[in-house]
Amino acid sequence: MGVKWPVIGHKRHIHNGFTLTEVLVAMVIAAVLTTAVYQTFHSQQRSYTLQSEAATMEQNLRSGLYLLTRELRSAGYNPTQATTGDFRFVTSFPATNNLFVVNYATDHSLVAFTLDADGSGAIEPNKNEQIAYRFNNAQKTLERFNDTQANPAQKWETVASDIDVVYFTYFDQDNNLTTDSTSIAYVEISLLARTRKQDSKYTNTTVYTNKAGVNLCPACVGDHYRRRLLTTTIQIRNKLISPS
Repeated sequence: MGVKWPVIGHKRHIHNGFTLTEVLVAMVIAAVLTTAVYQTFHSQQRSYTLQSEAATMEQNLRSGLYLLTRELRSAGYNPTQATTGDFRFVTSFPATNNLFVVNYATDHSLVAFTLDADGSGAIEPNKNEQIAYRFNNAQKTLERFNDTQANPAQKWETVASDIDVVYFTYFDQDNNLTTDSTSIAYVEISLLARTRKQDSKYTNTTVYTNKAGVNLCPACVGDHYRRRLLTTTIQIRNKLISPS
């Protein structure tokens, strides 16, 4: 009897891996997920940046307006009730602080006044009793005149930055517009602030006006800054006394 050898069949070869179609599908899915994640991150980052810019603008605006209104309300402060002196809104300061002149008929972004801070009965230089505020259009800042600074180049100090408009309007006791510095009883202040950076996806269409309808910033329409306007009217609490 002969030996029977087992019949050996052909082995089936199994190949592990992905087909080209499967790889392409996986790549498409991965690209879609990556794009979705990036868009979500970008949206959240933009939202955070806008909120941060808006918060900074709001804080900058309110702090500048607070200091301005607090000091402006005290214009003409005269605790000794002196009947001689210069406790009022002024058009200029004596030397060595005579670095500007205010025309209340045409200058709506500059105001100057005096007050007796130390109760001496007189307005004295270099004692923070000669105060002025102005808008620096070149730097886009609200600035305060510091009469205690010896260097004339350092007398104007920045109070608030990223400011587009500072606008003063003056009224007498009967709420009529006035250009006479000796009859000012109320001052309307309009302060327009903007974000530090532009938002390319935003175009400003707002026309900013004060209570009298004056267009405060015609050049603001069409740009990409977000802005905030605050307008307030303060009453001058002190009797204004001119030199006798």
